[in-house]
Formats: sequence, structure tokens, C-alpha cells
Amino acid sequence: MRILFFLLGFSLSIQAAAAELIWKRSQILERDLSRALELAADELCLELGQYSCLKDVHLYALGDHDPFARVQYRSLPEPSQLTAIAFERVVLNACINRIARDGEGAAPTVFRFYPLQQKLSQLNRPAIAQQIRDLYQRFLVRDPLPAEEAALLGLANDPALGDEKASMFSQALCLAVGSQLEFLFF
Repeated sequence: MRILFFLLGFSLSIQAAAAELIWKRSQILERDLSRALELAADELCLELGQYSCLKDVHLYALGDHDPFARVQYRSLPEPSQLTAIAFERVVLNACINRIARDGEGAAPTVFRFYPLQQKLSQLNRPAIAQQIRDLYQRFLVRDPLPAEEAALLGLANDPALGDEKASMFSQALCLAVGSQLEFLFF
């Protein structure tokens, strides 16, 4: 009987934890993405070079509303199919902007463990592993699980990517870590 209550209590605690899962709306997502990639909010993502992805273009899909300019009086009650697309688009653009800034020749701040101009086949594997761990700490505030790190290192070992620049691999790496659902919810 005690085991049943323990299992029932464990089941209730899992349900309670799932019920407390909160979707990061655009403002919190903007703050967390800015912190992770060390970019100002206006440097994260711009559509057509002038419209903020988070404040203008994807505002509703990312869970906020604008009653004055867009006559949107209510936010989405839960994430929709468009939320995933908008989320990945914002993360990818932010990653591209960070990589471009780190590759400009000044001291890189996020992608600092290997030169972004080199070919992927020329990179030091421990440096790639360190970059993976750093991105996990920046986005998810935890170390990668061994399987997660191995999967991303496996991508770096793909012979088809050997001639690609490290900057292209870094975009894929940043998107893979930053667009995890774990980063969208808290």
C-alpha cells in the first residue's frame, strides 16, 4: 500500500511540474537570447533590415499582443504551429548575427574557441567540444548530456561538412542548442 501511495504521489508531482511549465513570451525570449549571445535586443533579428522580429514581425506568434498598433487584444493562450517557426527564425538570425560579429576580427565573445574562418576539417575537436559546452551553459544553463555532446560532435565529424567553414558549422551548432524547446519554456 505504501508503494502505491509513493507512486501516486510521484505521479502527482510530475503532473504538478508539467502544469507549472511556462512558455517564454517574446519579451522574456528577447532578454534570454540577448543574454545568451551577448547581443543588444535590436541586434538579435531584423526583418528587411528594419523591423524587429520579436517586437514587430513575430510578436503574436511568440505569445504577445499589441492592442494599439495591430488591434490584437489577446495573446495566444498556448504556442501554435507558427510559434515554432518564429522561434527558430529568431534564434537562427541571432546566431548568424553573433557569428558575423565574432568573425569580424575583433576579440570574439561567444564563438571564441576556434577560428571561424578555418575549414571544419582543420578544427581541433576538443575546441569544438568546449564550444558545445559553452553554448549549453549560455542557452540552457547546464552542461550537455553525454549523448547530446556526442551527437553534436558527430555532426562535426561528418566528412560531408569537412570543406565547410567553421562559421557555417557554428550556425548549425548555435541553432541546434538555442532552438531546443527547453530554451522556449521555463
